[in-house]
Amino acid sequence: FNPQFTGTIDSFLFTIYPSMGIYTPTGYNENFMYIQQSAQTLPNGIGMGGQIDYFGLWISAEFGRGHSKARPKCSTYGSPCLSSSEEFKIDLIEVWGVGTPYLPDEADENGLSSILDKDNTAKVLLELAGKARHSEGLREPEEIDD
Repeated sequence: FNPQFTGTIDSFLFTIYPSMGIYTPTGYNENFMYIQQSAQTLPNGIGMGGQIDYFGLWISAEFGRGHSKARPKCSTYGSPCLSSSEEFKIDLIEVWGVGTPYLPDEADENGLSSILDKDNTAKVLLELAGKARHSEGLREPEEIDD
């Protein structure tokens, strides 16, 4: 990954507590989502909105700490600070999938494919979480029919 922002105008931030709020892009910039790993001069983790070191929502690569430095508002989404204090400790992360359900292809159904083969982001998230990929290199190479 390069340390660039990615995403589209379909991105948003939201809060549920103490009240429901949905924050859509303001049009000020296109800093929708930032993801970085193993950098020495850039922050490592996942950021949504704002700019480097001043994200609307930031989750560090260790998944133990984060921040919401949107004072007075996040430039990308117009959201306020999403936590009771700018810096916070993460107790629990809940991940939601929204969109078209995944439909396995024939290789998936036969156990010949992995999501890690198709989605580099999944590999990065495992690395950020410090999870080893135990099956790396264990599958037989695909045979090519002549």
